[in-house]
Amino acid sequence: MRIPKLALNAVSVAFLLLALVFALGRWHERDSILHPSREYDYSPAEFGLVPEDVQFNSGGARLHGWYFAGKPGNPVILYIQGNAGTAANRLGAIKGYVDMGLGVFIYEPRGFGTSGGMAVRESFIEDSVWAYDYLVKTRGVDSASVIILGQSLGGVPALKLANSVRCKGVILEGAFISVRQMAKDFYPNAPIWVLASSDFDNAREVKKLKVPLLVIYGGRDDIISPYHSKRLYALAPEPKELLAVEDGRHTDMFKVNPQLYYGGIARFAGLKASE
Repeated sequence: MRIPKLALNAVSVAFLLLALVFALGRWHERDSILHPSREYDYSPAEFGLVPEDVQFNSGGARLHGWYFAGKPGNPVILYIQGNAGTAANRLGAIKGYVDMGLGVFIYEPRGFGTSGGMAVRESFIEDSVWAYDYLVKTRGVDSASVIILGQSLGGVPALKLANSVRCKGVILEGAFISVRQMAKDFYPNAPIWVLASSDFDNAREVKKLKVPLLVIYGGRDDIISPYHSKRLYALAPEPKELLAVEDGRHTDMFKVNPQLYYGGIARFAGLKASE
């Protein structure tokens, strides 16, 4: 039986429209996930910090970072930032880590701060691998002492990295279950989530962990709902810990309850009370 030409044209148009909608959905996702900034709102000196300025290569781009030395023998935090701002926007939290005696290495992904290149989702993940390599291979930091901290969107590369390299443990701060679940949160009455990609899936990665996990969330987080952190914690294998800063929002947990926040990190890092 021959299919009428009109019907074939209608099917072709439908497929084209579907492809267009899919492409627009992915474009919107890409555009909405990363919000790079070049401006510095603060300087390390304002927090009494004197880091070492670091430059290293990632995918042909020159990336910028700061290395804060800790007490000899203490763990080093590899800090992976969220989707906006620069390393300077994390200095308040970093000040507390350094005061505890922890070492910290924070880098700016491609397109952020003074790092070269363009901010795209693929490079956001790839840059974490090069940052880890710099920390371990170039600086000679013992991989078994590295704690990978992923803040917000930084949880995606943090988990992927922890599942592929040697490290002491992982801290997720205000992380999400997946991009698809975030789409469901933002568009509860429309099936926008079907257009979202499946590669930013923390639920899938957290199940694979073979190192200790600390999940921290703010009880008043209005950007990524606390249930995301609770779900990631539930999915993760032992050993794991869930730390709720009940009055905290998405990025101020270290300020709202510093004793609880830094106390949890000190315990996770294995620091002695005197430190």
